[in-house]
Amino acid sequence: MDCSRIYMLASDHRWQWEEWCDSAGLPRERISEVKDLVFDAFAAARERSSDVARYGALLLDTVYGREAVRRARDAGIPVGTPVEKAGVFPLQWQSDPFYAEQAGNSFVKVLVRYRPEWDRAAKEGQMAKLLQLQSWCRTQRVTLLVEIVIVRQDEDEREFEERGRPRLLASVIRDAYDRGLVPQIWKIEGTSSAGGAATIDEAIRERPEPRQVILGKGADAATITGWFSTAAPLASTIGFAIGRSVFWNPGTAYLTGRTTAAAAVETMASTYLSLIDEWRSATARTTQ
Repeated sequence: MDCSRIYMLASDHRWQWEEWCDSAGLPRERISEVKDLVFDAFAAARERSSDVARYGALLLDTVYGREAVRRARDAGIPVGTPVEKAGVFPLQWQSDPFYAEQAGNSFVKVLVRYRPEWDRAAKEGQMAKLLQLQSWCRTQRVTLLVEIVIVRQDEDEREFEERGRPRLLASVIRDAYDRGLVPQIWKIEGTSSAGGAATIDEAIRERPEPRQVILGKGADAATITGWFSTAAPLASTIGFAIGRSVFWNPGTAYLTGRTTAAAAVETMASTYLSLIDEWRSATARTTQ
């Protein structure tokens, strides 16, 4: 995978779809249909855009997206898979050993949750697992992507998003470096605060190799534009990894019969391409 720039369409969501299907009275097996639509949308975007052909990547799980992962591999598309059990703290592997689920051809993604006041032994256990995964990735020459989710608790939302979360993320990144965890890519929650974004960037760049991509959290276009504007000027940022903002509305519309598969694919592809255009615009503004 080319780590100079990454436009990642991320569709490794599992528990979110399970909760939605349960509430909508639909069988969970239908989640696989959306994973296939996401692949079709990426493939369509790849045909239209040289940027996708060069820098595009897919993140797909093997619980519901195994067939989509296979199709991506067969098409030579950079595809990675998550190894963590979804929605769980502390970190647990989706399969044990974790590499049994490493079905992609390009990278491994792992998500960990963190709060400084959480149980120290649990946090230490997470770090030990991450180091184990990093060792395997290095042996296999597979790119490691680490996503850190800082959970907001009693903090003021605006203060937390602009300053609190960036400070905590920076501290987690520095602690990881001190312990020897140096992934090629950090998957980071965006912020509209230039100061907060700079705080994260400074921590990431304390090691020369790692870079960051901005995740989407299912946000609307205006919010993502704000995140891109603060992230694009930073030396460590190479792109994005966004999913629900692209596929959730057309995916749920398809599953409930409110749109066709073809229309859902077209909406996903167009939204993904618009994100690339927005990223390119944000990057261009930094050079003016």
